[in-house]
Amino acid sequence: MAARYGALCRAHLRLEYLRANATTHDFLFGAIAELIDNARDAGATRLDIFTVDNDQLQGGFMLCFLDDGCGMNPREATHLIYFGKSSKRQSASKLIGCYGNGLKSGSMRLGKDFILLTKQEDTMTCVLFSQTFCEREGLDEVIVPIPSWSVSTRKPVLHDAAMFAVQMSIIFKYSPFTSEDELMQQFDAIYGKSGTLIIIYNLKLMLNGEPELDIKTHSADMLIAGLPDNLPEKWSLRAYTAVLYFDPRMKIFIQAKKVETRYLPYCFYRPRASFSERIFIAYCGNSYKMYPYFTFCFKAIAQNEIEKAKKDLKLAEQAVKEAKCQLKHLEESFLHEDNEPAHLALQDALENAKRTREKLEAKQR
Repeated sequence: MAARYGALCRAHLRLEYLRANATTHDFLFGAIAELIDNARDAGATRLDIFTVDNDQLQGGFMLCFLDDGCGMNPREATHLIYFGKSSKRQSASKLIGCYGNGLKSGSMRLGKDFILLTKQEDTMTCVLFSQTFCEREGLDEVIVPIPSWSVSTRKPVLHDAAMFAVQMSIIFKYSPFTSEDELMQQFDAIYGKSGTLIIIYNLKLMLNGEPELDIKTHSADMLIAGLPDNLPEKWSLRAYTAVLYFDPRMKIFIQAKKVETRYLPYCFYRPRASFSERIFIAYCGNSYKMYPYFTFCFKAIAQNEIEKAKKDLKLAEQAVKEAKCQLKHLEESFLHEDNEPAHLALQDALENAKRTREKLEAKQR
């Protein structure tokens, strides 16, 4: 059977490896974090995590991750199917992932299949990574269709028309989308000039036949099915993502509602009520408690950050004074020079001082 797909990309992975690799994520939200990390590494400023109902699929819905990051060209999209191959290793910046495994281990922990659609410059690329396809076709190795289109013309980027036709037939049969028009609609969902949409489907089920993610209890959250733990970060995705990063810089939306992220250094060194506890109270009706974590290490970091913010504010306020003096000097002079640049400089200094003051106040709360 594999001979039919001789020209298609092979991931050099066996199905047994995919299944075993997925078990490295005992914690369901840890698998989701792999996909969130990828969006952050791609420079995304916004990530939407949402579900789309589909009764034809196992679990009854699709789990989607949509970001406005840098996206991928066809070559980069091809690299992601291989284990240990990652373009992030060539980057000098401090990225989270570099082993080329997070997407595969995370997505395969959540479901049996995913389809990835990515856009970069004038190219749109689709990747179908499907255990269902390989199982039903009797394939021992993982074969991955990766067709591409031009953004401007919406026509296929063809190197081999026959291979493109085979790839599309596989996608129409084993993905939630049965036509090229439907695929184009998914690319249209990528709201920036670049970005990536990952759709995970045929989700893993519990022994009772229900999906592991509960999307019915709370319309703006995704919960790990079952009784809640004392710590909402263990069962509420909204609470978990609120404290996921030491320095949150990407806006995360769950079911179209923004996550109120927490700055760990400022909430782990002194007891305080957290956003996640307010969720816990709302769900469980418990009395109001303070945040349970405490560490002197975070306290030292936070105090250093506050001192730095105070110095920054002092410099910003000094810049305002200097800008005011410069403007006053020009207005009192008899040269009648153009004061517009001085007015603009003062406005910039005032806005910078305002932003710096807000940062300090946020760190002192």
